[in-house]
Amino acid sequence: MDENLKILIIENEIYLAQSIATKLSELGHTCEMCISTKDAIKGASYDVVLLSTNINGQDFNPVIETFKKSIIILMVSYISSDTVSKPLSVGAKDYILKPFMIEELVRKINHYQEFEKLKSRNTAYEKYLSNSFSGMKQQDHKPEDVDLPLFVSSSFQKYGDAFAFEYAHSKNLPIHFLTLSDPKTMNE
Repeated sequence: MDENLKILIIENEIYLAQSIATKLSELGHTCEMCISTKDAIKGASYDVVLLSTNINGQDFNPVIETFKKSIIILMVSYISSDTVSKPLSVGAKDYILKPFMIEELVRKINHYQEFEKLKSRNTAYEKYLSNSFSGMKQQDHKPEDVDLPLFVSSSFQKYGDAFAFEYAHSKNLPIHFLTLSDPKTMNE
């Protein structure tokens, strides 16, 4: 994990919670613990919430709703609809089966941190492209009417770019950028 995270551990097995908190604190993170979901929803905001689904008689939905902007990882002793499927369907990100190695938990946290960064970056790029191409006149051809391969000729580079991005978006295709200023481009 690259940065100091604020982590909430919701676990009624005190020894396990303390063990997790100690190991994550050694990695530079700030950890808080509580033993019930009612205590948890009184807390502040957290980057990561580790939620045990073994707490009998507890409703996990308020915790998931309260911390929906956090990375919520379920800590489960067994897999069932109540311990995994339902919490995942309402917003938890992932689960880890007890007993687990702390390295696996850290890997999951890192994965979701990176995923959230990429989602945010992708949203910013999409907004930028949409804004950048917003004043463009409509093309003579709609992307759905075009077959590949295709050669685009335009008096203005931005028109070609706008068409390429619109085509990729309409067909749900990835975009690969190649620059002709790199001599290796034609070998790819």
